[in-house]
Amino acid sequence: MDWYYATAGGQGHGPVPAARLRELAATGEIGPATLVWREGMAQWQPLAQVAAELGLPGFGASPPPPLPPAAAAGPYAPPQAWDSARPAPVVQPVPTYLAWAILTTLLCCWPLGVVSIVHACKVDRRRAEGDLAGALEASRKARLWALWSALSVLIALAAFVFLSVLGELLG
Repeated sequence: MDWYYATAGGQGHGPVPAARLRELAATGEIGPATLVWREGMAQWQPLAQVAAELGLPGFGASPPPPLPPAAAAGPYAPPQAWDSARPAPVVQPVPTYLAWAILTTLLCCWPLGVVSIVHACKVDRRRAEGDLAGALEASRKARLWALWSALSVLIALAAFVFLSVLGELLG
């Protein structure tokens, strides 16, 4: 299984086999705090947390130091492929519908538009956390609530026209 690792300066390396990671750890080029990732992991983790999986005795004994500044801002996406021989994995874009949510809030029915904004704001956060299914669900709900907000104005307008015509006919 191929692994990726990030040095202290945030420089990414990989893919490398598990045997190469063990060599780097044995020579001291990487340590327990080095961030590593492999396909199937939701986010980067310190080497100490996956030491048992890699067969590195003694790496999990002490708690890892804090993450470097680049990772402290939040979980960041796995590497896109740092060498030109391997194509970058395709990451599905997830629409937020935030612009539609804001427009329907301002121009249509604000209670339904606000709900749409709330769901639209969840999309990027969930995608950054590696929860693609949650991001897609939040995107779907943002679109649905924005649509209902816009349709509510059309329904109200149609009801107003109907009642106006009915009032003219009866009155």
